[in-house]
Amino acid sequence: MSETIKKASWSELCPDVLRCVFELLSFSDLNRTRSVCSSWHSASRHCVPTQNKIPWLILFPRNNVNNNNNNSCVLFVPDDRDSLYKTKDLGVGFMLSNCLATYGSWILMMDRLCNLNILNPLTGEKIDLPRTKFDLPRLESSVACLWIDEKTKDYIVVWKIKNSLVYAKKGNHTWQQVFSMNEELSVEQIVYEHKTQKLYVHFNDSTLSIWRLSREDPHGVFENYIPFDFVFQDFLPDRRSDEELYVKEYIDTRLNIALTTSGELLKVASVVQKSKRWLFRIYKMNYIKRRWERIESLGDEALILDMGITIVAKDIPGLKRNSIYISGFDYGRKHLDHIFIFDLTTQESEPLPYCVSSSNDFSDARWFFPSFSQSPY
Repeated sequence: MSETIKKASWSELCPDVLRCVFELLSFSDLNRTRSVCSSWHSASRHCVPTQNKIPWLILFPRNNVNNNNNNSCVLFVPDDRDSLYKTKDLGVGFMLSNCLATYGSWILMMDRLCNLNILNPLTGEKIDLPRTKFDLPRLESSVACLWIDEKTKDYIVVWKIKNSLVYAKKGNHTWQQVFSMNEELSVEQIVYEHKTQKLYVHFNDSTLSIWRLSREDPHGVFENYIPFDFVFQDFLPDRRSDEELYVKEYIDTRLNIALTTSGELLKVASVVQKSKRWLFRIYKMNYIKRRWERIESLGDEALILDMGITIVAKDIPGLKRNSIYISGFDYGRKHLDHIFIFDLTTQESEPLPYCVSSSNDFSDARWFFPSFSQSPY
C-alpha cells in the first residue's frame, strides 16, 4: 500500500509559530518576511522587531517650492542597503523646523520661533519644551544635546542660547541656567552622560568644561584635561614633509569630543581635503605624561560623531566596528559626499548606496537609534 507524502509548505505554518520566529528578527528582516506570502504578511502585522542596535540615517525634507507638501522624512537602514523607508506625514511645522540633536528614537527640533520640542518621527509623539523668554533672532541652527528615557519619557535637554547654556528636565516649566559666558567664547559641542549625570562642554578655544546636573543647581566638576590643541603634523604622511604644502589641501578642520561606552573621554580631530576626502585622528588622555596620545583603533566599538558617543559594535549585523558614522555637520545640508561611514582600519570612507544618494532633495541628515514598543506596520 503506497503512502502519499504531502510536501510541507512554508505558507501553511502555524501563525503562532511564525510570530515566535518573527519577533526574533531585526526591523529589516521582519520587513522582508512580509513579502514572502500573504500568510506571512498577516502573521507579521502585529510583531515588534527585536531591540535595534544599529544607527539609522534620517533625511529631513527640504522646504522649497518643489517639495509638493512633503512633510515626511526618509529613513535609511544600513542592514537593508537597497531600500528606503518613509515616516508618516509630520506636518508643515516640522518641515519648517531644524534638527539640533538625536537620542534613541527621538529628535530635538527647533521651530521658526526658536521654541524646542522632542519628537519621535516614527510614531509622531511630541513633547513640547518650555517656551523661550529670550529675544532671539531667527536661528538656522544651534548647539544642543538630548537625553531621554524611552519608557518613562524622562528627559534632559541642554541648549546654548545667546551667551548662556541652559537646560530643561521633565517637569520644568522654564529653562534653567547652567552658566553664562562672554561674547568671545562659543560652545562647539555638548555631550551628556546620564550614568554619571556629567555634562561635557567643548568651547571654540579648545578648552573643556565639565558640569554635574544631579542637583537642582548645576555645579562644575574639576577634571584635569589639557586643552584640545589641533596638531596638523598628525595628518602629514611624513612629519618631515612640508607642512604648509599639505595644509593648503585642507578646506576645513574640526575638533570633537566623544565618550566611550566605559566613560572615557576621546578627542577626535578631522580634516577635509579639497578632494572631499576626510581624515580622522583619535586621541585619549595620558594622565601621567599630561598629554593626548593617538589611538589607532576603537576596537569593537563604533563612533557616532555628531552624538559624541561610541557604541558596542561586535558581531552586530549592519554595524561596522572600528568605524566613525558621520552625518556631515554643516556639510550635510549641501553635500552627500560628507555623509558616510569612515573605516579606521582601511582609512577609507564608505559612501551611501545609490538609493540614498539619488534622494538628494533633503535639508539635513542625522544618525539615530530607533526602538520599537509596538509594531511599526
